[in-house]
Amino acid sequence: MLSAVTVISIVMVIVTWPCGTILNLSIIAVYVSDWKKGVKLGESDQLSLLMGCNNLLFQCFITILEAFYLYGHCLSIEEKLCFVVSAALIFSISLSFWLTAGLSICYCLRLVNISLKFFIQLKSRLSHTVTPFLLGSLAISFIITLSSANWISYSKGHENITDIYHNNMSIADLSCRIIAVTVGNCLPSLITSICILLSLISLLRHIWRMKQNTQFGSPQLKNLIKACRTMFLLMALNFLFFLIISGSAITQNSMETIWNMIFLLGELSNPSCQAIVLIFGNSKLLSAWTKTVFPQSQHH
Repeated sequence: MLSAVTVISIVMVIVTWPCGTILNLSIIAVYVSDWKKGVKLGESDQLSLLMGCNNLLFQCFITILEAFYLYGHCLSIEEKLCFVVSAALIFSISLSFWLTAGLSICYCLRLVNISLKFFIQLKSRLSHTVTPFLLGSLAISFIITLSSANWISYSKGHENITDIYHNNMSIADLSCRIIAVTVGNCLPSLITSICILLSLISLLRHIWRMKQNTQFGSPQLKNLIKACRTMFLLMALNFLFFLIISGSAITQNSMETIWNMIFLLGELSNPSCQAIVLIFGNSKLLSAWTKTVFPQSQHH
């Protein structure tokens, strides 16, 4: 008979996997459709597309690992597959933080006016800095994954998959662990928070000026308020994901604790939550999603 923890885990996987897959596939479909039509994607659109792709892969990796855990003991071929998927998951987690940081940097450069020479040059060359940033993010995530190989290596006699997934950090060398968490999680999270806070301050100032000036219409004001809400949610979600990943790394090797169940739910639902924030924060994505879900309303 299945335990309560196993049943809850199965339900979480069954619910979050299709939700995250459908939501992120819809983001990818919109941008790929525009690309096929010859529409040039802006910097933020490119990052949103990559975030959708990465979230889709993240959802697959974490679902596969959880399925292996629920299945029980790994066979010899499954051990190798678990190792590969675990490494891919670490890569995807680090890349997720850096892509979010990149998107927040784009928002900041567009919304904030700072008289620093470096900031002005970066702002004027935004379209040329996205590619180097992405290559750097991929390189950092790949290096972190390589340095984490000893965390996810294990013998055939391991009892279950939680040694690979939920507690691999506890057996790592302390210095490597600190460097990996700092560069892969802390640094991009700090960049995201600073950029979004600066953007929010700039937007709130602009909203206050608009309210003082009666010549601005309500649609403009609503768009700015929507932008504030989107960036705040993105920052909050990124911070929450950071806490979940950090907490999951230091907890004991047991799926029976309530905290590990909470961490698992947060990890499984993060791709869906991030996709929802991106969709409702982007008029193009929201319009496409609305047409798909409510096609009849478009004819009235």
